[in-house]
Amino acid sequence: MKAPEITSELKNDLKVLKMRASLDPKHFYKKNDRDGLPKYFQVGTVVDSPIDFYHSRIPKKQRKKTIVEELLADSEFRRYNKRKYQEIMSEKAAFAAGKKNRKKKKFHN
Repeated sequence: MKAPEITSELKNDLKVLKMRASLDPKHFYKKNDRDGLPKYFQVGTVVDSPIDFYHSRIPKKQRKKTIVEELLADSEFRRYNKRKYQEIMSEKAAFAAGKKNRKKKKFHN
């Protein structure tokens, strides 16, 4: 297997696959023990079956080129990420407000 040329699109897709545990909160993935991006990998495309033409097929207008584009087009994923971002920011704001109101200790010799 040859090492493929890593473009920015491929690099982003590999990062998304590495962080896949945070994509779906109800699905468990084992811990990723790899530090960096893999050197050798292959990328393929899913070929639709003509049997599933009317049932489980994604129309051409909804097909995206990369995994990142698919996630950005998914409304449920965007809603979940927006909610989690708001929760984290409110926690940080509350922590910063509590830190600001604390009295500073003076050192006594």
